[in-house]
Amino acid sequence: MKLRILLILSIIFTSACSEGSNSRISDLQSKDSAFKSEEDVKISAGKNDPQALYLLASNYATNSDAFEDQKKAFELFEKSANLGNDEAMLQLGLIYQDGSSYIKINNEKALYWYKKAAEKNNPTALHNVGVAYYEGIGAIQNKKIAYEYFYKAARLGFLQSQKIIAYQLYTGDGVKKDLKESFFWSQKAAEQGDIKAQNNVALNYEKGEGVQRDPVQSLNWFVKSANNGNPEAQYNAALKYYIGNGTPQNFSKSIEYAEKSANSGNKPAIQLLVNIYSDEKNPKYNTAKANYWKSKL
Repeated sequence: MKLRILLILSIIFTSACSEGSNSRISDLQSKDSAFKSEEDVKISAGKNDPQALYLLASNYATNSDAFEDQKKAFELFEKSANLGNDEAMLQLGLIYQDGSSYIKINNEKALYWYKKAAEKNNPTALHNVGVAYYEGIGAIQNKKIAYEYFYKAARLGFLQSQKIIAYQLYTGDGVKKDLKESFFWSQKAAEQGDIKAQNNVALNYEKGEGVQRDPVQSLNWFVKSANNGNPEAQYNAALKYYIGNGTPQNFSKSIEYAEKSANSGNKPAIQLLVNIYSDEKNPKYNTAKANYWKSKL
């Protein structure tokens, strides 16, 4: 049995609220807001304040899908964007990307506005420009350029971009393969709580890829990912406890994590449970349980 590797990931566009908050007038009570009421926003918007225009546009955008509301939202976002508001630029990109009752999908215009926001170092926009080039949406596919945008977003702490460049560097996808740099970015994403990145960091330590091999650290990261609900990591932790890799052999812990993974439908974990309960060295040796789990294969 081998540790399960999980490297494939979805490379998708993200919205402003995917990794942060999407401001609305109803959120104005925060201490840091320059506006203390909805009326303040409307007055400031009437004076062409970019942030006020953005907030007012957000309110219309989320109010309903009706043509008039979406039209008003678009016009206000456009006005705010033309006054330099990067969040409004991002929203225009998202509107052109997804379409609305007022605007038809236009990937080229979406990319134009993502790039405008990216010029102001908006992390989500930088990521979305990267996605456009990676997938060839609204632009000719170019994974090297995609990497450059993902890298800028990753340096600003954008989780999805950190995961993607870790993958690109690990596989040499559009960029020179660099296991040490890949590990660095996987760890950054793992430290933000991403369970797949945590599993990958554990695998890096297990295999000595981009970092000194360390079976103990490997187990620590598998357990962290497993405790956060990752079935792959639950299986990997179970296997390490079963064979005593980075830890003394522990049948109880192995069963605990294998059952968690198996209950998610993970076939290797089910097979591991068959092996554990069939192992005569196991104090919990139990042929009935071995046969029960065998029936799940």
